[in-house]
Amino acid sequence: MTAKQPAPQSVSYEVDEYNSRIKLMQYKKEHAEALVQHLEDLAKMEGIGKVLIYAAPEDVPLFEKLGFHQEGEISGFFDGDPACILSRFLQEERANSKDEEKKDEIVEMAEQVEQLDEPPELEPGFELRHADHRDAEQLAELYRLVFKTYPTPIHDPEFILECMDNEVYFSVITHQGKIVSAASADVFAEYNSAEITDCATHPDYRGKGLLSVLIFDLEKRMKEKGVPNLFSLTRAVSTGMNMVISKLGFTYKGRLIQNSQIAGEFEDMNIWVKEI
Repeated sequence: MTAKQPAPQSVSYEVDEYNSRIKLMQYKKEHAEALVQHLEDLAKMEGIGKVLIYAAPEDVPLFEKLGFHQEGEISGFFDGDPACILSRFLQEERANSKDEEKKDEIVEMAEQVEQLDEPPELEPGFELRHADHRDAEQLAELYRLVFKTYPTPIHDPEFILECMDNEVYFSVITHQGKIVSAASADVFAEYNSAEITDCATHPDYRGKGLLSVLIFDLEKRMKEKGVPNLFSLTRAVSTGMNMVISKLGFTYKGRLIQNSQIAGEFEDMNIWVKEI
């Protein structure tokens, strides 16, 4: 679980032990050097390998002088303003990306796909709907099947219930009453943005465009809620997921190296953004 640390005032960071990272979301520029030192000391004490900063563009040179490197950008994250993602690795092996050429080729292929203007039509017997508390166990079962490990405790139905009660909106597709595909929009209400995440399809039902249908639906729900700034972090090794998110009009904005514990190891995550 991620622990938020709001003190002092106007400073907010998350200590994420499972993914071995600290994420600084809000800061006072005049206290940047002392704050960075505090976070690095905390990371070393906790054995955490990566510190990330969500910085305003004008503050990037400041953090680069303090030893950080920009990995990408989430355009529109801060209520329409960009968040430049800067990182510093405290464990040397954590900074090493594998198969970079292959991952770059996946992005190039994804950026060339023809975009969809409307969702694919579901085959007979499939139904799109919004998930509720009664679906938590089935959702957890699907995520346990698809992901060996995951950046959040999504395998636990109690965690899914907690998410549903805290502005995480799940859409699902069922077949014969069984959830076979799911995705969510995790709303950052204070920033007026949302992450499209938790995308999973049962192996027996892949290749039917189900995730495209789900993400179209989540976009519609976010538009209705007045949340126009979307982003998604996709596994850099996943050709299919990068192709899906690109053809839905998302734009590639960089790669977070060994950022998330997923499928049994740390993986690079591609940043994709969209304004609706």
